[in-house]
Amino acid sequence: MLTDLETISVTTKPLDLLCRAPLPRKVRLYVFNCTDHPSERKAGDYRIQLRLPGQRRRQRACLALDPGVLVLLAGYVAEFDVFVFWDAIAHSEFPYSKGIQVSATTVHHAAIHGQGGQRREVRRSGGYPEQVLAVRADRLVTGLRRREELTRQSLLKSPIRSSVT
Repeated sequence: MLTDLETISVTTKPLDLLCRAPLPRKVRLYVFNCTDHPSERKAGDYRIQLRLPGQRRRQRACLALDPGVLVLLAGYVAEFDVFVFWDAIAHSEFPYSKGIQVSATTVHHAAIHGQGGQRREVRRSGGYPEQVLAVRADRLVTGLRRREELTRQSLLKSPIRSSVT
C-alpha cells in the first residue's frame, strides 16, 4: 500500500508519500490529533487544531497544494481508530490554531460501520459546501480513494478554486 516514504520522521508536517495503485502516486498528508474537547461549539463534536511547524500566533499559514499531488487534511480519533478527512482546498489558508469540526455522529458511524460522512458549510467564501469523510483504519485505502474522488469533484465546482490554482 503506502511505500517509499520520502520523509523519515512521521512527525513532519506535511508528510509526503509515494504510493502504489490503487492510490494516487503522490500524497501529501497533514494529520492532526482529533479530539472531543469540552469547549467545542457543539458539545461532543470532534475537532483538529490547524497549526503548522514554525507558525506563530496571529500568523496565517497555507497548505502546500501542488499540481499532481493529492493533499489530505486529516484528523485521527485514537479512541475509535478512525481517520477524518476534510476538504484541504476549503481550508488551504488559515489562522494560527484554527479549529475544524466533525460531528460525533459521523465519527461514531465510521467506528461502527467502517465509513461515515457529512456535509458542512465552510464560512469562507459565502458558505462553501464541504464533504467530510470519516473512515475506520481498516478501511483506510477505500477512504483515501473516496477522499480523492471528493477532492476532484470539489475542484470542478469550487468558487475557492481560482485562489488555489
